[in-house]
Amino acid sequence: MNEHSARAGRLAGKAAIVTGAAGGIGRATVEAFIREGARVVAMDLDAPLAATQFAASDVIKISCDLGDRAAIQTATDNAVAKLGGLDIFVASGAMKGGTGNFLDLTDHDWDRYIDINLTGTFLSCRAAARAMAAGGKGGRIITVGSINSFLSEPDAAAYVTAKGGVAMLTKAMAVDLAKYGILVNMIAPGPVDVTGNNTGYSEPKLAGEVRDEVALARPGLPHEVATAAVFLAEDGSSFITGSTISIDGGLSAMIFGGMRG
Repeated sequence: MNEHSARAGRLAGKAAIVTGAAGGIGRATVEAFIREGARVVAMDLDAPLAATQFAASDVIKISCDLGDRAAIQTATDNAVAKLGGLDIFVASGAMKGGTGNFLDLTDHDWDRYIDINLTGTFLSCRAAARAMAAGGKGGRIITVGSINSFLSEPDAAAYVTAKGGVAMLTKAMAVDLAKYGILVNMIAPGPVDVTGNNTGYSEPKLAGEVRDEVALARPGLPHEVATAAVFLAEDGSSFITGSTISIDGGLSAMIFGGMRG
């Protein structure tokens, strides 16, 4: 009997794949799924994935570059084979950060963001959906968009365009995959304090912006996003598809937060 078979939880017995699993939201989602009893394959680039230790020793690690189209299908097929099926897929892998002023945005930067953040999400979700449809038991696909799926910000045209595409891709998948019993929803994080952010939220200027613009006056934490992924993956969310959960501390609920008196 392995660790998972002995563990109860809201996702007990479920087979899950999480991309972008080596850090931040992806890693927190892997850990949350483990606590809820799921069997998990963690996918990410080889070097960061190899350096990542998870709470359960039987998490399966599979290297996958979302910018490599052929590798995505191969990695997903390998993961499904190791799990013996697929119930949950979380598309968390993405490039983060801005690229500078729109006038200076290069073709290379544009292509890289679209290839990884949008096309990589499409290809990995398609591979997962095909496995779920072939299995005949339905499933859950959870994309990780961003508050930037709906709101832009300076110097981030490629990033926000790709994340906006993820929002519409999520809706399109929800419509087309409903007949297979596959539910598709998106999580849209706001500012989340994860390892790898270009500027830490303790930096005075950014900390001040968060206090002004976020209703809860603080950045979120990865485990707070992962909690929403668990909800969307469990049986209790069985009539939710094509929807988005914004996890942004109230950022998108305010306008000109810095002007409040």
